[in-house]
Amino acid sequence: MNTCFRQVFVAVWTVLILTHSVQAQQSLTITDTTTQGLAPFSTTVELTSDAGTQGYVLAVGFDNTLLNPTAATVEGTDVASIGAELVVAEILSEGLTLGVVLDTETPFEGQEIPAGVGTSVALLSFTPTTLSSTSFTTQLQFQDGVFNSPPLDNIIVQAGLSVDATDGLILIDGTVTISPPPPDQLRVEDGTVLADGQSSSETRILLSNSSGPAQGFVVAVAHGPDQLTLQEISLEGTITQSVGVEFEVMNLYSDGGTVGVVLDFTPPFDGQVIPQGIDQHIASYRYSCNEIIYLPESDLVTALTPINGFIGTPPLDNVIVVGGLSLFPSLEAGSMTCIAINPPPVHNTVMTAKVEFDLDSGNYAFHGQTGTLSFCYSDPDNEIQGMTITVCYDCDLTLEEGTFTLEGSIVEMVGAEYINHQVDDDCSDGETGELILAILLDALPPFEGQTLPPTSEELLVGSIQITVDETAECDLAQEINFCDDINGNGSVFLYNNVVIDYLSVQDFQRNGTSVVVVPQEIFQRGDCNSDDKVDLADAATTIATQFSGLPILCSDACDSNDDGVINLADAVYGMNWLFKFGPTPPEPGPFDNGPDPTEDQLPVCDSDDTGC
Repeated sequence: MNTCFRQVFVAVWTVLILTHSVQAQQSLTITDTTTQGLAPFSTTVELTSDAGTQGYVLAVGFDNTLLNPTAATVEGTDVASIGAELVVAEILSEGLTLGVVLDTETPFEGQEIPAGVGTSVALLSFTPTTLSSTSFTTQLQFQDGVFNSPPLDNIIVQAGLSVDATDGLILIDGTVTISPPPPDQLRVEDGTVLADGQSSSETRILLSNSSGPAQGFVVAVAHGPDQLTLQEISLEGTITQSVGVEFEVMNLYSDGGTVGVVLDFTPPFDGQVIPQGIDQHIASYRYSCNEIIYLPESDLVTALTPINGFIGTPPLDNVIVVGGLSLFPSLEAGSMTCIAINPPPVHNTVMTAKVEFDLDSGNYAFHGQTGTLSFCYSDPDNEIQGMTITVCYDCDLTLEEGTFTLEGSIVEMVGAEYINHQVDDDCSDGETGELILAILLDALPPFEGQTLPPTSEELLVGSIQITVDETAECDLAQEINFCDDINGNGSVFLYNNVVIDYLSVQDFQRNGTSVVVVPQEIFQRGDCNSDDKVDLADAATTIATQFSGLPILCSDACDSNDDGVINLADAVYGMNWLFKFGPTPPEPGPFDNGPDPTEDQLPVCDSDDTGC
């Protein structure tokens, strides 16, 4: 008990308690209660008396291996409505005490608890400390002369007289029955998105945490990579954001995405949690459809499957953290439905932008990686005489001016007589990056009327190299969209159009794209023991992992000669460089972290070093 409060409490109590005298039957009762799992609960203490009561002391013990006390208060009780002027609570390791005096301040109006049955005088709050697969019961017991200093007894004060157990005060203990909670659940909500090549839509991740308040969670959801692209994982607008998340990490992959959250991660450790609840919105996954679907084609439904041990590097499980324990909730899959759209109008030209970095990753790329941005068209009915393509792209992407090419395109096959392009990568003017491309098929005598043919299949128009800047934010889609009224490096504002029958047509479908930046493993060549330096210890580690099975984090780092195999030659190569002026280990070299420029069959690094 706080020293100052104790002094005031003892002084007031001395005034109120004049002598001990046996009274008629009086009782204090701790009401029985129940809870589930680790759910917090409260129980009331009730007073039955046949006379007015001016104050009381409660001293209650419990099993601290099963229960953790959080509060002892008069708030929400009958005493709070009457008005108590001195309330002193003390939470101890195996018990708690509560001292209450109703009238301690001038003008001493004499408020007291009237005689009656079942008057609530205290609210005691606890949290279970352990989960059990079966129901069990534990006691909340009145204990005299055990808790606080000096030890306190359970008493009531009536007419200035103290009444305790020796005077006939009946103390009725209570019980808490703790039953197993219903199963926790992570559920992916169904969602829909237009299959128009531009739209994206969120699906919500919903948590039912009946075991108790959640201190953190990991979600890993897989999807079909051919049908959908995961654009973003977000906590915006969720209960996770509202309670105050302090640590979050998100990773996007071609076939799924993971998010890990710790709510209370940094000082002052305020203990924020996601309270118990049903279908609480904890995260959002945003998807777009990979293909455009036109009616009367059917909508495309893709499963969104929470799955353990499949998504991530290393693969992650779906877990929630309750009471410091990792719990595995039941998992319920959802779906994302790509909604078929109406066919294009009469001039049903479709212009599509596509970005690709390699055959395996599609539009997923690492920092510094260069890929190809291509433009394709389809139009089953019309011949196209020319086109202007105007594109805006994120400032963390760089289009390599001078790399535009018609190689392998229908334009190269037909023969265009006027081609011009300009790239504006300067975002200091407040604009995005801008690309302007102009193609006219028949621009010179003898004016033979060449055109791009009608086609129901997408045909390549041309392509340009694109590089992901080191400043690009990981796990975020960097947008590339067709946009009108841009001037690039010039002064004339241009827009997207195609020329059909000598007319400029702007009302046609345009499908943008995006680049998603993903983490890339980096390492120092020769740093076999992953201590961020290359020395003799790394040669010893290389030998030990080959001949003694010593575990390592990054096989590529041990491959000192970069021949795709870890053997004795790597140890010799490293020692020759260290002590005999031998050749420097190949890129990324022994001094600076970097990605592996060489493709090989060695396992992916399992270190924490990434380009993000």
